[in-house]
Amino acid sequence: MNLSQNSKIWIFQSSRNFNSEEITEIENTLEPFMKEWNAHGAKLTAAYAIPYDRFIVLAVDENIEAASGCSIDSMTRIIKGLEEKYQLGLLNRMLVSYRLEEEITTLPLSEFKQKVKNGEIPLQASVFHNGITKLSEFEEGWELSLSESWVSSLLNTNSTF
Repeated sequence: MNLSQNSKIWIFQSSRNFNSEEITEIENTLEPFMKEWNAHGAKLTAAYAIPYDRFIVLAVDENIEAASGCSIDSMTRIIKGLEEKYQLGLLNRMLVSYRLEEEITTLPLSEFKQKVKNGEIPLQASVFHNGITKLSEFEEGWELSLSESWVSSLLNTNSTF
């Protein structure tokens, strides 16, 4: 994304990969929305990405114009429309995704935590941190190894005291 590193982002993950028809529909929905997205009549400088055919990342360069409550509501309506049409889990914040080689797995948070605690997810897996809110954080730390991610405290280190 060619926006300021300080840009505000929102990450929506799907419970599965998008198929080619869904990607086309998502792009056909987001392109005109991005061109018209505004905050109280002021055009927002915005961009989107669809990483791994599984996530939708929207960004607004708030150095130029900040997103407002109404503009965020309009974004949420667009995402909700895609969710309702394709049943993707885009608004379910209780799901966690991780990648092992080329395969991305999405699990309910409680199941994911249990698998990490039990050592069922390999250390070489990378975890997606979908709660980040700045483009710089996205580019530097959206996808981190299990041991470097927000779930590292759950790892069984087998320490004895």
